Amino acid sequence: MPSPELGSAVVEGIAIGRAIVWASDPSPRRAVGTVAEEQARIVRAIARATSGVADLVRMLPASEAELFEPELAILEELGPLLFERVGKGASAEEAVNAATSPVSTDLLVDARARLLDVLADQKRSVETLLEGRSGDCVLVAETLAPSVVAALPGRVVGIIAALDDGDHAGVGSASHAAILARGRGIPFAFVPSRVVRAVTNDDTIVVDATVTPALVWVTPDEAVVATQRGRREAWLLTRAAEEARVTGTLTHLGLEVHVNVGSLHERVPASASGVGLLRTELVFSGRTNAPSEREQFAALCAVAMELDRAPLVARLFDAGGDKPLRWLRAPDDSRARGITLLLMHPAVLDAQLRAMVRARAHADVRALVPLVSSGADIENVRARTQGKLPVGAMIETPSAVDRVDEIAAVSDFICIGTNDLFAIVTGQDRAAAMLSVDARALRMVERVILAAHARKLKVSVCGEIAGDPPSARILVGLGVDAISVATTSFAKVKRLLATTTLEECRAAAQVALQSHDAP
Repeated sequence: MPSPELGSAVVEGIAIGRAIVWASDPSPRRAVGTVAEEQARIVRAIARATSGVADLVRMLPASEAELFEPELAILEELGPLLFERVGKGASAEEAVNAATSPVSTDLLVDARARLLDVLADQKRSVETLLEGRSGDCVLVAETLAPSVVAALPGRVVGIIAALDDGDHAGVGSASHAAILARGRGIPFAFVPSRVVRAVTNDDTIVVDATVTPALVWVTPDEAVVATQRGRREAWLLTRAAEEARVTGTLTHLGLEVHVNVGSLHERVPASASGVGLLRTELVFSGRTNAPSEREQFAALCAVAMELDRAPLVARLFDAGGDKPLRWLRAPDDSRARGITLLLMHPAVLDAQLRAMVRARAHADVRALVPLVSSGADIENVRARTQGKLPVGAMIETPSAVDRVDEIAAVSDFICIGTNDLFAIVTGQDRAAAMLSVDARALRMVERVILAAHARKLKVSVCGEIAGDPPSARILVGLGVDAISVATTSFAKVKRLLATTTLEECRAAAQVALQSHDAP
């Protein structure tokens, strides 16, 4: 049986189909015209690309159309840059490639692809690729533009795209392409670019994005295909059954289960106790400028509409490091992230807090401060709201754990971000550390819980470890009051915890704390 390639799951599910390969950029024309001729080509390309985006916005439902509206601004901003480069002797294609590198979001990928298509007099589409082919297909792309996903016909049942170590987060699991695929329920996995480049049209592709890491087979044998067909049917039945069973609460554990949300288009499960983490930087990640107070207020209200007054914990824009935002940048010599970076942009921070205060009149909105390093960070944010908003601290580093008493003294609630915390403690990258149960890190979690409970504060955990059922039991045993998980993990986590006793959770926690990882 052939070995599968390993990948990163973006949208859970299993897909089996024939490959349709989305081609790389079209070949540029060889002869470079005069400056005036190249500038005329730029004008035509921007006009047609803008028209194409506007047509897409009109065709899509409002919830998806708004994802593409920032691309119109991107195209408008590119115009002067392209003219400047062409004026210095570059061809139109060279100008587009230079002005759109490096890629910061997949909307920029989309704008670039549109411009290059117009310059090459091409109009690529998945429908054209499907001509003459029957049955289910899997889209294979080295670089995936969101408009391609938006226009996928129903018989495209899966997607694989390239994402190597060090690639920009803007084209990763929180990208517009991923959001659109998630909304359509299309199984999607990222794989190394060498895998994508080895695929040819009509190769059989199997994608299993229900496991970690995701598994991808290229031209598998019939035994693999048959096995995965059976797994797909079982998975679909299990998911439907789980969603039907997870009503009710977990009062026997003293636990609430919330969900993490990264867009306005994720469905909050009916029995969720609220949104434990709204990643506001992802909601507005495709923009080229900071969202207005009005836009943020509208976004908060849109999420809150599904909650029926349940809590909505909105994290302040968490940018910097591997999550850059074009409108929230650190100085060139700084690696500032989280609240430290936000305080360098007081106008952006104040607009976000005003939007949250306004939304609190309509919903139980609470502000979560990312990468807190001291109590002063919380006091600064609280002062900017004039005390009109509950303010919580996100504990994500060992240094914050060391100051947890000080931080808890001025906070309204505590949230532990285990992804970064566990990565720092174990020395692994974030992806490898996400599901770690390293005893040293767990002792830090326990320390935070004890300090918060001494102040009668509730503690939640929103890292990926919370969405892993065995690890969730450990967290319950350590005494957390709430966990917040991905919407796709909600049913399976809640189902397992519903049949678990508090004594079992405490026993699991003690075993984990006494493991060999402890110093």
